[in-house]
Amino acid sequence: MSLPPSGTPIIIDLGSAYVKVGFAGESEPRYIFPCITGTEKYTSVMVDVDARNVYVGEDAMRMRGVLKVSHPIQRGNIMDWDEFYQILNHIFYNLLRIESFENYPILYVEAPFVSNEIKEFVARVLYETHQVKSIIMVPSPILSCFSVGLTTGLIIESGDGTTWIVPIINGQIIYKSVQRLNLAGMDISHNLKSLMMREGISLSSSASDEIIKELKEKNCYFVLDPDNPPEIQRDNISYPMPDGSTVEIPHHILYEAPEVLFEPTMIGSNSQNVANAVISCLQSIDRDYWGDLLSHIVLSGGNLMHSGFEERLKFELDRLLPQLGEIPKPHEDEFNKNEANQLKPVMTAAKKDKDNCPKCGTLVDLSDGKTTCPQCDADLNLPQISLDIDSQNPDTAKGVIKCPLCNKEIKDKDSAFCPYCGFNLEDKKLESAPPPKSTPTIPSVASEFEDSTDKSRKIIKFFVPNNLLHAIFNGAAILGSLPSFRNLFITQEEFQANKDVLYRDISQVFSS
Repeated sequence: MSLPPSGTPIIIDLGSAYVKVGFAGESEPRYIFPCITGTEKYTSVMVDVDARNVYVGEDAMRMRGVLKVSHPIQRGNIMDWDEFYQILNHIFYNLLRIESFENYPILYVEAPFVSNEIKEFVARVLYETHQVKSIIMVPSPILSCFSVGLTTGLIIESGDGTTWIVPIINGQIIYKSVQRLNLAGMDISHNLKSLMMREGISLSSSASDEIIKELKEKNCYFVLDPDNPPEIQRDNISYPMPDGSTVEIPHHILYEAPEVLFEPTMIGSNSQNVANAVISCLQSIDRDYWGDLLSHIVLSGGNLMHSGFEERLKFELDRLLPQLGEIPKPHEDEFNKNEANQLKPVMTAAKKDKDNCPKCGTLVDLSDGKTTCPQCDADLNLPQISLDIDSQNPDTAKGVIKCPLCNKEIKDKDSAFCPYCGFNLEDKKLESAPPPKSTPTIPSVASEFEDSTDKSRKIIKFFVPNNLLHAIFNGAAILGSLPSFRNLFITQEEFQANKDVLYRDISQVFSS
């Protein structure tokens, strides 16, 4: 696989379950492997057989039967620095295999609230051991928000070890309102295993954790009311085991297992559930921003890929939001009303000072009023084409492209992303047809007396990336491709002169 041009940032996302590695500007990671390491259980006694001391990723997964498998990162925390170092070596020397990292900066994805000592240690490892020229560390919620083209939103990010509720306003994390829940994918797996044991299904295989994980990812789902589930006739699931046998799994435990995100007491946890954590997050923020955050709820992480989560969360929030009172309207609604486009009836071309002759191609100076070419006497008065706004979009008629998200002019027409906010221009092209004419309607008297519950239901809006598992990487790929963002990378000289540059706020790239 060929390498991208020099200067393209390398993205490293070390999660509790998987490691994702790739380059900025690419739609998906080049390498994805489990975040595990393995060492030999027994001393090798075979002659002429070279055995490695440490196995990483897929190699450790294939040989897990004869290895002691460990997880270097648990609940978002680095548990073993030696194994963490082995994972970095595997990324740089076995996967990427780049001769010199001076031409490729590193975008390192980190979790919120990482201590300064850990940030500085990781930076020293990258600078001194792997000879990286420049790096930048970005919290994962900012990348999740940017993956859907937003700079303001309420991020619900749930992976294998941790669930985060993070409010972001204008690219800045409001740290005092961040909620961390130790409820995530591994808790759903443990609950599923316990529910299966209650049904008399015991997995004694050495790969039982992987079997449970695969079963969870493929079959678990959410229901609106687990006490009164929909009456759907579903057959039990037959799941094949490694020894060739099959087990019959009742379908009701498939929606009971992920219920720990809304009922933590099922596993004996006293943590808040996801819906209550959202309310706690809002209560610690200025009320004026509630509408903006609730209308921009961003889901991220592989643990939220179970079907029905979006509907279940909205159902729970509809029951809890009335206790907060009236929710203010989002600020963008007032902004959009004031930013109405002033359209002109006819679009005309601007007068040129110089132009090429359409016949012989000679550059002719038109400032003195010439109407014919001095070389071939060709007529330079070409007919002008009038464009009616009723059939053309005013922006495309002018040859100007505007981002539908931030409404800023984009000079590079071939750009795939907006250079200001990172919006994916290929997913949503500018519409050229005018909006349909609406007929005036008589307002209903009842609509003037809507209660706060109805208003809260209307204001909630979810933004779900195309691939929840790769949402963080996709946000990093978009952000790393912006020229204004690349100026924020920190060199080793800057780090040695002042370690505080490692904590520099990157929100300035959103306003540039």
